[in-house]
Amino acid sequence: MKIDLAAATFDTEKKGDVKRLRKEGKIPAVLYGHKEKTKRIFVDHKNFKRVLDALKKETVIVNLKVGSKNYPCVIKSLQQNPLNEELLHVDFQHIHKKERIRATVPIHAVGNPPGVEKGGILDMHLHEVVVRCLPDALPSHIDVDISNLDLGETIHLKDLTIENLEFEKSLDTTVISVLVPRALEAEVKPAVEAEVVEGEEGVEEGEEAAKEEGEKREVKEEKRGKEEKKAKEATKGEK
Repeated sequence: MKIDLAAATFDTEKKGDVKRLRKEGKIPAVLYGHKEKTKRIFVDHKNFKRVLDALKKETVIVNLKVGSKNYPCVIKSLQQNPLNEELLHVDFQHIHKKERIRATVPIHAVGNPPGVEKGGILDMHLHEVVVRCLPDALPSHIDVDISNLDLGETIHLKDLTIENLEFEKSLDTTVISVLVPRALEAEVKPAVEAEVVEGEEGVEEGEEAAKEEGEKREVKEEKRGKEEKKAKEATKGEK
């Protein structure tokens, strides 16, 4: 996303000049770039608020107009008062088309994962990621499709295919996952165990039935043998 922003140069002559600027609704800042002389500038607080609001959702390239010149920039740092969060200072880095830059890009989850519909919990490990790329390849944000994410499944940085972009974090870093709650694990586990027990009982019953059948067969064969023996003895007696 690109936003136009007007700025003006200034030189402090007295110790209280910076405080005076802030009281007038202006934010002191610096503009610097590769092998360029640093410029001391200021921007209007109200106008800069548009940039701040956009930064909460997207990466912003600021088209900074200083006098008659335009400087495409990224915001490298913001200094705030820790007590009242008043914005005290801004660092703008002038970027060049053929020079790689380092920037923080927000991550947006897109879609409805089936794992959440089954009772899972969507865990967003990364809300933003630091990247390196040429200015023209810098995305305003990164969309991550989670529409196929099931229970216990995870998306890593290596699963995101973005051309001409390099992540500073390891590609094995987890981005988003669907966790299985303990309550849901407790419901699933007994059902699995029940299936195993039922299967084991079926095997045991089959083995017992086969054993019983074998014993009956042995008794019948023994009885038949005795009857045949008696018949032979009776035949000998008649002779």
